[in-house]
Amino acid sequence: MIMGYSHYGKQAEVWKHLPLCDIIAQEQPTTYIETNSASANYTLTHTPEQQYGIYHFIEKGKENPVNNSIYFRLENEAMQMNQYIGSPGLAMSILKDTCQYIFFDLDTEALQNIEEFGRKQTLTKQIILHNIDSLTGMMKLLPELSPNAFIHIDPYVINEPGSNGLTYLDIFIEATKLDLKCLLWYGYQTHNEKRELEELIRSSCKLENKHSISCHELTLKIIEPDTQPCTPGVLGSGLLASNISSISNTQIGKYCDLLIDLYKGSSYRGYNGDLYKDIIL
Repeated sequence: MIMGYSHYGKQAEVWKHLPLCDIIAQEQPTTYIETNSASANYTLTHTPEQQYGIYHFIEKGKENPVNNSIYFRLENEAMQMNQYIGSPGLAMSILKDTCQYIFFDLDTEALQNIEEFGRKQTLTKQIILHNIDSLTGMMKLLPELSPNAFIHIDPYVINEPGSNGLTYLDIFIEATKLDLKCLLWYGYQTHNEKRELEELIRSSCKLENKHSISCHELTLKIIEPDTQPCTPGVLGSGLLASNISSISNTQIGKYCDLLIDLYKGSSYRGYNGDLYKDIIL
């Protein structure tokens, strides 16, 4: 049995989806792919993790430049109905009928939710759903994609091989070599794990100069070397981007700084919620 996705509305989702919305609006892909889609929308449950995440973002964001972002507008509207929009719903809300959508997930209920969300937006004919392992499915799909495709890679663990021996970082590298636009999200819970992932990313991304690759991280200041003091979702996460425009790359860095400012003085279950950034690439 596949467990339902429980990380919606947490702080790392805010960091992930805030720039994602601007990037796809800027890049205007004709095909949008997600490797681990989860659902298009959710009912908020006011957990402490969501309070530190989306609720803090919306409340403090009203007095922060993030209130001009696409993500803020869409989630603020959804929250009036106690809803949170996941990345498939955000993509469909932004790109509408200008795009074909391909979603991978092992959770059939999540795919059914996407199908229903798409039906309400009259996008049914443009949605392809794959209830299979995306590590295998993506390797078959990559050669068929046009240069104007955009791939959102969102597995959490990027360095564990699947049944075919490949990792999600491998998928990112292969897609990048094909000049495809990619955004990969990864998380970590300790400083040692953070450092190991950074070393892997730096060594794996030594590609030809023609490929533009960037990597930004946001981390809670309370992160420890090898223990986890609390569980707001993850204690840190990164966005690895390739072949996107300089405008889109600039937005990622801009949102890093705005979120650091927005989370100053915040807390999660009594722990300091302040963030800091690292630019890895």
